[in-house]
Amino acid sequence: MGGTGEADGGGGSRARAEAEWLALSGPAISMRWWDAGLAVTVVVAVVLATTSSSGRVAASFVAIGLLLVAWFGLARPVVRGNDGRLSVRSVAATVALVVVGGVAVGATPELAVVQAFLMPLLWTLLPTPRSAIVANVALCLAISVGFVVSIGWSSEAVATAATSEGLSLVFSIALGLWITTIARVGAERGRLLDELREAQAELAARHRDAGTSAERERLAREIHDTIAQSLTGVVMLTQQTRGTLVAGDVASTLERLDVIETAAREALTEARTLVAATASSGPAGTDVAAALRRLGERFARESGVSVTIDAAEVELPRDLQVVLVRCTQEALANVRKHSASPTARVTLTTAAGTAVLVVADDGTGFDPEVASTGFGLDGLRERLGLSGGHLEIASGGGGTVVTARLPLTGAVTA
Repeated sequence: MGGTGEADGGGGSRARAEAEWLALSGPAISMRWWDAGLAVTVVVAVVLATTSSSGRVAASFVAIGLLLVAWFGLARPVVRGNDGRLSVRSVAATVALVVVGGVAVGATPELAVVQAFLMPLLWTLLPTPRSAIVANVALCLAISVGFVVSIGWSSEAVATAATSEGLSLVFSIALGLWITTIARVGAERGRLLDELREAQAELAARHRDAGTSAERERLAREIHDTIAQSLTGVVMLTQQTRGTLVAGDVASTLERLDVIETAAREALTEARTLVAATASSGPAGTDVAAALRRLGERFARESGVSVTIDAAEVELPRDLQVVLVRCTQEALANVRKHSASPTARVTLTTAAGTAVLVVADDGTGFDPEVASTGFGLDGLRERLGLSGGHLEIASGGGGTVVTARLPLTGAVTA
């Protein structure tokens, strides 16, 4: 990783390398493992110093003491508070450890064992692979000088030191880069996992929003097709009742008041059904033909429009019954509000696994190509579309025909 930065020679590569190393630094390495490693190193160094043939026991113990001072005074605080940045403290600790390594080997060649502790420690102290490699090179040079000082200047001593420390340096760099690569891959996987979790959370939030929007649209359709229609009927009946009351027709007034009460109770029932978040407030029975006849009778009482119901005996799942009844309600409501037709015809037939609902009138008609400003027809199209059906409208001077086609999924024909 450090080599790549050197090859690029640009600030961008160096910045990327430092950023990767910073991402790997993470929390500080557990001090217990470093303290244990130092303890083992000190014990081995003491044994080697006391058994060395060089006779420099005092100098060896001084070097070991310097190692402890450098660790507890400089290196350990930097490792414990590692923040992934090159600081004066980390540079000072690195210089001290390099010097201690050279002094230890200069006292007794056997103390070269300390580099087994110092080399990985330098990889931890420094913030980039490049700086760690430079520090390891400096440590190997210091130990090589210590070798030559300890055993005396000779070509053989220089060759031995160069060979030994060259191999140690290669091993340290290879191991450090390997561990760094593993840590980088782990950090990258962790980052990708975090991004995946964020994406899943965002997707879940969008699904919740979509579900909320769909539920809001569903409730809007239900309110329009049930409560709004019932209240419209109540308003029209109230207007008619006012006229009969002014005319002094008490019998007609009482009759219409009964109809108003019935319509209001039905609207209240529909509202309670929606509030209770139960199934759509559609027909209570399993026979949609009977439900359409009840709807036609109620509409005729409220509006005065003569309604003819010709419905095939077919049993449908409740949700499909609701769709057909709502289509009939909306079509009849349009007859009352817009067509001025004295009659209306409702026909329900089944053929080839499809229910065909036709609501026709003899009114003034309208232009189906003109965009509608109301919610009713658009709501019908959406409701039918959700059930796999579709809506057809034909209108002209001779009246309007609304045709709803709905697949009989799971239906049982009688």
